Amino acid sequence: MNMHKPTGIPDKKGFAPPVRRLLWPSIIFVALITQIPFLVTIYYSLHDWNLMRPDKGITFSGIRNYSKILSDAAFYEVLGNTFLLTGGALIVCLVVGLVFSLLMNRDFFGKGIVRTMLVSPFFIMPAVAGIVWKTMLLNPSFGLTAYFASLFHFPLIDWLASYPLMTIVLMVAWQWIPFFMLILLAGLQSVPDDVMEAAHLDGANALQRFQHVILPHLLKYIEVAVLLGLIFIMQTFGEIYVTTAGGPGYASTNLPYFVYRVGFQGWDVGGASAVGVIIVLMTIVLMTALFKFLRKTFQGELT
Repeated sequence: MNMHKPTGIPDKKGFAPPVRRLLWPSIIFVALITQIPFLVTIYYSLHDWNLMRPDKGITFSGIRNYSKILSDAAFYEVLGNTFLLTGGALIVCLVVGLVFSLLMNRDFFGKGIVRTMLVSPFFIMPAVAGIVWKTMLLNPSFGLTAYFASLFHFPLIDWLASYPLMTIVLMVAWQWIPFFMLILLAGLQSVPDDVMEAAHLDGANALQRFQHVILPHLLKYIEVAVLLGLIFIMQTFGEIYVTTAGGPGYASTNLPYFVYRVGFQGWDVGGASAVGVIIVLMTIVLMTALFKFLRKTFQGELT
């Protein structure tokens, strides 16, 4: 009788099993393209390097860059903008994406056209989307909002100047709603038909079926959408660059754009690297806290 060794147990010579050895090339590749640049960023964050002062060279400064950034009042304004931008866009994307996914889970005439129109914003480049919103939609002189405002005799509003952060939130949410919709739609289409039929036979109405059957089934999909959305929305840059340039002042500057302002407008490579390291650490903390919050809120439904 032949006994096969389990794939997860090393052989007598101490070598890893073949299946596990196949993972090493991908692990090494990911480590090279992610960890080495991060280590270089940490190195520069501990040095004083101003591109406008090549005569000073690169000198070791310890944690001076971090203390300078953390003592700057503008940093905390930018930090608040980042939380508002990321949190506001995530909430809008989750709510509207869930509504659209429920709509797309039904059969109706023209479903394919509507689905294509709802998904199309996700494939537009951020800079292009920012230009379209800035010129065609929100321009106070010849934009679409200006046309309807003059049509109904409403006062003209320069949205990017008066409400810059709120406008950026709407632009980012407009681009990422299709991503949330597609993930939640995949979850809706995986709900077992027999479970829905049993709930209907038990007398549950549409709202009760959504609350007790559909929503618990969507929890894992919501977790994936929120965590990935947190990573990508927190990196918003192109929309801000082509619309408000972070202004007025720091009113619409988030942390990634703050790195650009410090590094490429202030020419302070060390300070920009310090902000970059802070962003990475803060993202890890936020993802961990959000994951624990979701598990605690849904009482172990997420596994």
